[in-house]
Order: sequence, then C-alpha cells, then structure tokens
Amino acid sequence: MERKSLPESTSRNSLKLLSIVTLISAFSQVALGGYVRSSESGLGCPDWPLCHGQLIPPMEFHTLVEYSHRLNASLLMLFVIALFVLCWVRYRDEKSILILSGSAVGLVVSVAILGGITVLTELAWWVRLIHLTLAELLIGTIVGVVWLAFSPKVLNSANLRPINTPKWKAKLWFIAIGLLLLIVSGSYMVGTGAGSACASWPLCRGELFPQGSTYAIHMGHRYIAALMLVIAGYIGWSFIKKDGDTPGLKRASMGLIHSMILQIIIGAVLVWSGFDPALKTIHLALATLIWIAAIYLISCVVQNNSRYLKA
Repeated sequence: MERKSLPESTSRNSLKLLSIVTLISAFSQVALGGYVRSSESGLGCPDWPLCHGQLIPPMEFHTLVEYSHRLNASLLMLFVIALFVLCWVRYRDEKSILILSGSAVGLVVSVAILGGITVLTELAWWVRLIHLTLAELLIGTIVGVVWLAFSPKVLNSANLRPINTPKWKAKLWFIAIGLLLLIVSGSYMVGTGAGSACASWPLCRGELFPQGSTYAIHMGHRYIAALMLVIAGYIGWSFIKKDGDTPGLKRASMGLIHSMILQIIIGAVLVWSGFDPALKTIHLALATLIWIAAIYLISCVVQNNSRYLKA
C-alpha cells in the first residue's frame, strides 16, 4: 500500500502545534512535580481538589509551588483532550495516532487521580512512584503523536533502512525500558528515604557495596545509571558506526550518549552539593529529556514501516 503523508494544511499545522505544546506542558508537569518534591511542598495544599478549601489559595511559598503544579496539570489535561479530539475529528481512520492520543487521555486522567490520592494519603511513596511512572508513560505517548505529526520531514532527512530491523528495534526498546527503570528507581530511592543515604560519590561510605538496605537502595540507583550509560554508549556508538546515510540519527545518538554522561555528572554534583533541591529538579528534568529522546528514536524506527497520516 502506498504511504501518504499529511499535506501541509491547516489541520496538520494544528496537529504539529498542539502536539508540541502538549509535550512541553507534560515535560513541565514532571519538572514541576520534581520541584514540589525536592522543595517539600507536596502538602502545600493539604486537600484536593481545592487548596486550603479555596480555588485561589493563600500566597505562601509551598502552597504556590504545589498550586502551580495543579494548575499546569489542568492545562495539560485540556491540551491532551484537545489533541485527542483533533485526532478523532481529522484522523479517525488512522489507528496509530488514535491509539496514542486516546491512551494519553486515559493516562492524564489516571495521573490526575493519583495526584489527588498522593495528597490524601499524605504523600505515600508508592503512590508517588506510580504517579511518576504514569506521567513518564504519558510523555511517551505524546512523543509518538509528535513523531506522527512531523514524520515526513523526519524521514526525508534520514535513511532508516540500515536500522529498520527487529534487532535494532529491540535495542532501542531495551534502552527505553532501562531509562524508565532508572527514573523509577530514583523515585523509589527517594521515597524509601535512601535519597541522601550516601553523602559521597562515586563510593558510598568508602565502599562499593556498603552494608545496610538504605545504602544498597541508593547504590542500586547509581549502578543502574552506570549500566544504562554503558548500554546507551554501546548502542549509540553502533548507530554512529552503522553503514548508511543516517546523519540525523547519528546526531541523536551522540546527543543521547552526551546527555547520559551529563546526567551522571549532575548526579555526582548533587551528592557533593549536599542534595541541593534545585539540582534534584534538574536531575529529574534531564532524565525526562533523555526519555523523550529515546522514545523519539524508537518512533522513527518502529513506525517507519507504518502508514503516514492520510491526506
């Protein structure tokens, strides 16, 4: 079947704009959530859905931090619903974009409900962990929609034939799953009180394998990060060395490797700084950007054989 690309029309431009705005809002939501946690503002609004029983809360720092997180969540939900409506009205015959945008609606509602449960359970760590995991999965679905909106331009700038095989797809999925595990392990580490257990880097209390479950949880996160750097480096270098004209993907692979290195450096500086709240937020935000890059690379390869959106 001949593949058709969506014409440069008002509907396609609307899809591009709305998908990008939605992605920015979703990324901002995760970053804001990270700051809520690192600044200990999670109970700045002790009730839900109102804040101190009001629509407009008191002008106090922790309250405003939590309230801004909720306001952006409301905007994000509107963007996601609008994105699904646009896809349903204009591209209802295209399964890929309908599944992705529909999944985004389900995920954003689930994330919002879990946000409320987080407050009502007084910040139970396991609820926070699920909350973050679903938020990252939401971002993944939105990235897929972004790829479909821009796919003809992407594929015109890169020859994907050399890597469009089950082997390479599996490698990319392995990176993505590993990155999600890394993010989740960080949330688990903080949630169980092990976030600041090791005040030195790269060793913990002068040991590679310190005794005690708290130290083991903290070091486990570091070991997963080191393992992901090795895996991303190997697979990224494989992309770079792969025969074929794939300059766009080679640049993306280099960006992924460099971002992973930068992330580990920030993790080290975070420890040396005494776990500065701002650096904690940057650490999570960069991890999410790396996750976005990995999902975008997967979209390029996995969806290369699928149909483009119909004109």
